[in-house]
Amino acid sequence: MNKISKIILSVSILLILGLATLIYFQYSKITQTENELIELTQVMEFEKQQSIEEYEKLALEYEEFQIETSNDSLLKLFDEEKQKVQQLLQELKTVKATNARRIKELQKELGTVRSVLKSYIYKVDSLNTVNDNLKKENSKVRKQILEAQEITRQLEEKTNELDAKINLASILEASDIQIKTLNKKGKTTKSLKRITNIEICFQVLRNITTERGYKTIYIRIADANGEVLATNTNTFEFEGKQLIYSAKKEIEYNGENTPVCMYYKVIEPLETGLYSIAIFAEGNLIGTTGIVLK
Repeated sequence: MNKISKIILSVSILLILGLATLIYFQYSKITQTENELIELTQVMEFEKQQSIEEYEKLALEYEEFQIETSNDSLLKLFDEEKQKVQQLLQELKTVKATNARRIKELQKELGTVRSVLKSYIYKVDSLNTVNDNLKKENSKVRKQILEAQEITRQLEEKTNELDAKINLASILEASDIQIKTLNKKGKTTKSLKRITNIEICFQVLRNITTERGYKTIYIRIADANGEVLATNTNTFEFEGKQLIYSAKKEIEYNGENTPVCMYYKVIEPLETGLYSIAIFAEGNLIGTTGIVLK
């Protein structure tokens, strides 16, 4: 082998060795890059999985959160955000782990919807607090109303009792009732055949609570059989019934003792027995007495 051939061989060997070294270093670099890519992909996959778990946790929070409010607008917004979380979760599950840009965007969206959920919770809590306060206030007002109604009822009862007492106190009273049987000359007689008039005199007693003015007095004279002596069929009202009266007279009453005399003209022969006499005024029985005719 000549000298030139040796030189060429040596150069070729050096070139081969250099090329091999270069290939080795390039292969090592590619292998390192691939390992780094694998490691980066694993990290990105891990981050993606973490994001999915966070979205699933948030979706579960939306599902479990029971929003108790009558605010339709708030309910609608809450449902929209719940659906949005589900949509983003589905997209995150399908996006490639190497799509770092989109994953970052989804993570940002995650923070946004979480903040929205917190704001809804705050709003609902605020509304519930307001509602609770209103309920307490309404309960307090209702209690006050019931107390006022009870006070009003008691006052009405007391007023009715007082009115009843006043009404009772205002009832006129006939006292010192005197009965005389008179003949046609106006003289007292005890002979049944000669009696032409029955005189009833009494005092309407002093009463400061009754209304002053003209009062109508009625007298009923009933025989032993309960038959009312009457010259006509005129009546007056007493306790919801119409009663026939024997005599009627209008007097002027000023609240002081007032003497009254009334007369019944006998039109039919009288019989022996007990005659009962009742005096009425303003729908009340104000006096009674009786007389025995022999």
